[in-house]
Amino acid sequence: MIANPLPLHPGVVLKAIYMDQMELSQTDLAKRCGCAPRKINEIVNGKRGISASFAITLESALGTTAEMWVRMQAEKNYR
Repeated sequence: MIANPLPLHPGVVLKAIYMDQMELSQTDLAKRCGCAPRKINEIVNGKRGISASFAITLESALGTTAEMWVRMQAEKNYR
């Protein structure tokens, strides 16, 4: 097993697992979320975190849980 001592930024997970698997561009996801594509770009590139309110938006847009996004962001912030 490979140990990763540092948690991933939630934007990496968003891009690699959700956007790539669902074949969503940043613009497509922005439309689903009702936000500017720049916001998605900043999250995916690790320049911006995922707030609790945006976690709720992702929950609706992707069928995930807001808790998952908030936990990932908290782990990233903690380290």
